Amino acid sequence: MRYFVIIVLALFCSLSVAQDSKLAENYMDQGEYNKALKIYQKIYNLNKRNPRSVFALVEVYQQLEQYQSADSLINEAISLTSRKEQFLIEKGYNAKLQGKDSIANSYYKEAIKTIDSLPQLTYSIAYRFEQRNELDAAIESYEKGMAINDKLNYNFQLAKLYGEQGNLEKMFEKNIELIEGNPVYRPRAQALFSQYVTDDAENESNKILRKVLILRLRDNPDPIYNQLLSWLFVQQKDFMKAFIQEKAIYKRDETNMDNIQDLVLTAIDENDIEAADEILDYMIGETQSITVKYLAQVLKIQLKADTATGEQYAAIRQEYENLLQAYGIGKETFRLQLDYANFLAFKTNEAQKATDLLVALEKTDLSKFQKADVKMLLADILVLQEQFNRALIFYSQIQNDLPNDLRSQESQFKVARTSYYQGDFPWSLTQLKVLRSATSKLIANDAMELSLIIADHSLEDTTFVALKAFAKAELKQYQNKRSEAITLYDQLLLDHKGDPIEDEALLKQAQLYEVEGRFEKARDNYQLIIDNYQDGILADDAYYNLGLLYQEKLMELDKAKQLFEKIIFSHADSIHFVDARRRYRRLRGDENEKAF
Repeated sequence: MRYFVIIVLALFCSLSVAQDSKLAENYMDQGEYNKALKIYQKIYNLNKRNPRSVFALVEVYQQLEQYQSADSLINEAISLTSRKEQFLIEKGYNAKLQGKDSIANSYYKEAIKTIDSLPQLTYSIAYRFEQRNELDAAIESYEKGMAINDKLNYNFQLAKLYGEQGNLEKMFEKNIELIEGNPVYRPRAQALFSQYVTDDAENESNKILRKVLILRLRDNPDPIYNQLLSWLFVQQKDFMKAFIQEKAIYKRDETNMDNIQDLVLTAIDENDIEAADEILDYMIGETQSITVKYLAQVLKIQLKADTATGEQYAAIRQEYENLLQAYGIGKETFRLQLDYANFLAFKTNEAQKATDLLVALEKTDLSKFQKADVKMLLADILVLQEQFNRALIFYSQIQNDLPNDLRSQESQFKVARTSYYQGDFPWSLTQLKVLRSATSKLIANDAMELSLIIADHSLEDTTFVALKAFAKAELKQYQNKRSEAITLYDQLLLDHKGDPIEDEALLKQAQLYEVEGRFEKARDNYQLIIDNYQDGILADDAYYNLGLLYQEKLMELDKAKQLFEKIIFSHADSIHFVDARRRYRRLRGDENEKAF
């Protein structure tokens, strides 16, 4: 019974101390140091040998600038223990707060000297220095401990401290040493590097990491350095340079193209079609895997279809047919068939042939996700045919079948877009507001863009006259009825000249002109936006699209470079900023075939 009572009392005291500590911490956070002082004094008197109690009370004294009291407390703590190194650090720090740097340094040196005989105390000493933001002393402690005992490894702590110091070269080097010791550490190191590296190749941190890696690679052609360089170039969106590194890795054993495959998917996501094309050509030409070759060919033709003009459609259609003949029509070629159906419906106006292909595909042994993809495209084709109610049923079924999948959010967006095409703008806007916080950034951006179009052009025009005309033209554009859409945009621009929707109409029409191969007309539209809507939200789109037009179709590279430069210096918040900068540098000659 006696022991039971003792245990209960001990537990009660422990809980009481914990509650008091929490209360004191709250007072410290609020700057009420005198209230915290009384509590910490009480806790300290209960157990004067507890370092945490000592340090907490010292901290309050220092905040109150009662340095003498702090010094006396530290002296008492030193007298009660044989392990005085951490209290020496605190004594030095207390002196430093009073401007007595030479005295502080003498205490720090005495604490660090302990490591000579007791290297196992390295971490506790260095960590105390870290807590007091004495980074030089912490680094010295770690380095000394490692020098004395080669079994100690504090490279991770040192790398972190070098980073906090701003000594990036040493920070990178230490992390690379950790990777050299254990490649499993690479993702952790890259996570740390990403705090310093940006998408700008001229950023100082990027240049330092590149230099460190290149020097190591020259001394030792270890693929780990190629991997890190590839990672760095991907952060910079320099996919051509990343590809050079991945090729160097692949050529060592020529067995695994997984990294190259990941790289091309990233390049496509980032809209670097030039790099993606080159990588895909390499994959098709070099791989011994039928699966990899098939995937590369599917991606290659999809890129062609996405960027093709009308006169190229026949050749692309034939290429799809050739691939299907080569690989067969079955579950294994699901993605190829889906892409081909999309091409037929939205590019060559063969909606019925696309539907027949999808209906046949749906009858194969598909997963529920693949079935949803088929149903999504069937619904898109129904919108194409203006069978809106049937399309809405399909979209709703996808949301019910896969409520937690991104396809559900995509179908919800398409419900809103279908309502928009029908002229039901208030309901469409209600749907879009929910999607602004969608998990998918692409869906969230699309939802934001469409909701802004509706909101911006319905404030003053409650009858939606101009917006209805614009939505009707957009529907024709969606249906790939390019001539009709161009005519509707012409009429809208004539009927609503000076209306805020004018720049939207000019941009949409310009995109149609490009597909039609009428590049001069597209150029004129983009230029009108630049000339008349310099401060509008579509100005950066006009600069970027016109730059692409000059670079890829009109072959006026100097003009393209000037337009990309305009985005870099005048539209730094544009979604096109990174790609515009990449293209500008390539046109300027910064990007070449050298690995670095």
